[in-house]
Amino acid sequence: MVKSIWFQGLWFLAVIGRDSTFFLLLLAVGATLVYSVKKEQINLAWLATLVLIGIVLDTFHGFIGLFLFPQSWIPAWLILLWVIFIWYAYQMKTILTRFPLPIVSMIGALGAAGSYFAGLKLGAVQWPYSDEMTFVVLTIEWFLLFALVIYSLKALDKRGKGHNQHETHHT
Repeated sequence: MVKSIWFQGLWFLAVIGRDSTFFLLLLAVGATLVYSVKKEQINLAWLATLVLIGIVLDTFHGFIGLFLFPQSWIPAWLILLWVIFIWYAYQMKTILTRFPLPIVSMIGALGAAGSYFAGLKLGAVQWPYSDEMTFVVLTIEWFLLFALVIYSLKALDKRGKGHNQHETHHT
C-alpha cells in the first residue's frame, strides 16, 4: 500500500508540477532507486531496459504527432515518470504475475491510457488527434507493454535475478 501511494504521489508531482517540481521529483525518484538498490528491491538492468523502451515510445508519439508537448522533445519529468512507473511495476511483480496475463495487461492498459487522459485534462500533454483514437492507440500499446513487463518479470524470476524473492510484500 505504501509503494502504491508513493507512486501515485510522484505521478501527481510529475504531471501537475511538471517543470516547476522537476528537481523535487528528481530527488524523490533518485532516493527511491538508491533505497531500492540498497534493499535489493530492484533489478537496475531490467529497469533501464524498460525505461528506455518507454522513452522511445513516447518520443515516437511526439514524432508522429500523437502527443504534443511545449517543447519538441519529451519533457524530463516524463522520463522520471517512466523511471518511477517501471520501479513500481517491479515492486508489484507478485501481483502482476499472479493473475492471467491478458487480464492484467488489459486492466493495466486501460489504467495507463486513463493516466495519459488525466495528463491531457491536467494540461501536461496535448492530443492533436481525437481523444477516442488516441485513447485506443494508447490502450493497444499499453496492453503490449504490460505483456512485455509481465513476461520479463517472470523471466527474471526464472533466472533468479528478481532480487526481492525473499521479501514479504507490504504494498
